[in-house]
Amino acid sequence: MSLTDKAIRDAKPKATVYRLRDSNVVCRGFGVTVAPSGAKAFFLSYTSPEDGKRKQVSLGRFPQTGLREARLEAAKVRAEVDAGIDPALDKKLSISRRIEQRQLGTFSDLIDTYIDDLQIDGKRTAQEVQRIKTKDIPTALLGRPAHSLTKDDILDILTPITQRGAAVHSDNVRAYLRAAFELGLNAQSLTRWRGIAPSFELSHNPVASIKKSVSRKRRGQRALSPREIRELWHSDKMTPPMLLALKLILATGQRVEEVLHATWSEFDYEQLLWIIPGERRKTRAFTGEPHIVPLTELHLELLQNIPEAARGSEYLFPSARGGGPRRYDSLTHATRLWVSKTGAPHFSPRDLRRTFKTVAGSLGISLEMRNRLQGHALTDVGSIHYDRYDYLPEKAAAMNAWTAGLQSIIEPA
Repeated sequence: MSLTDKAIRDAKPKATVYRLRDSNVVCRGFGVTVAPSGAKAFFLSYTSPEDGKRKQVSLGRFPQTGLREARLEAAKVRAEVDAGIDPALDKKLSISRRIEQRQLGTFSDLIDTYIDDLQIDGKRTAQEVQRIKTKDIPTALLGRPAHSLTKDDILDILTPITQRGAAVHSDNVRAYLRAAFELGLNAQSLTRWRGIAPSFELSHNPVASIKKSVSRKRRGQRALSPREIRELWHSDKMTPPMLLALKLILATGQRVEEVLHATWSEFDYEQLLWIIPGERRKTRAFTGEPHIVPLTELHLELLQNIPEAARGSEYLFPSARGGGPRRYDSLTHATRLWVSKTGAPHFSPRDLRRTFKTVAGSLGISLEMRNRLQGHALTDVGSIHYDRYDYLPEKAAAMNAWTAGLQSIIEPA
């Protein structure tokens, strides 16, 4: 067909990309692609005079680039091909030259690229890496070219952290820095970063040969006993919002940040459901589906006890400074203070989720139902690809059994 502006405008998108080729033009291989999204772009297809492969170059998007302008550009490219030049290879060489001429990326650039990479993937650890960059890495090192850092420089970062008694944090910093250098080594091989990330000219990863400070992290084992649950539940030595947050973690079995970042709009009081959006779930890398938590009278009572001051916010537990939800460390700090005041054995807010799993098991609730109530990612083939049942009636029955058992525990002795 003979391409016209009207023909291009009227071309409707289909389920797959298709091409409209211009039959009445001297320039062979010229046409326009129409994507399923409706986007339209001019192209010229040709046989490379250098390697004999069939290739295609983009000539601009319609309507930003007009038909006449695209035809003129196609004629220029066709002239290059006829002269024995492969425009695609020439473009690659041009990009390579620009990358080589770019200033070498600094250690700061490397960490920022790694943070951006984490953010693109929706990783919450991006904030932690940003905090580490600000707090734990000397400014003098951040300004140096990334390729100039040595093993000793990395040890100068990690050693003070370990020697102040934070060996586990030192190992976490080591892991983040190792991942950052690994990204820098391979950035130009990744389509996400090729031609975008600074050139680091790394020849090796200076963190790879550094040993961990802790040979193996101790796995969490702490679960509160029924007596400890009762003492915490009826305590008056913690601020009401923080105590309510701990109670909701224990009563629902959900993750700390899922409770702290919960919004009022997520609760359906008529259906007795808490619907946690997929993007707020830790398992969002495996599934984007929301996690549905059945509610009981105990949960409704806890929600009703949330202070009136919080009801003007979209969050159940708004930050004291406003503008967002409470941070994880605010609850950790409150729990640490409570342990100090009461002399109770140490525990963290995360241990209440383990307490739920442990005590609910002792009540006869199956491991499968406990996993489903807590929103664990079920990664077997059947669960991922075939099982579309929501198990809501079974989950509701299990949650009722759990809260009944919990109420018998928290009744004053």
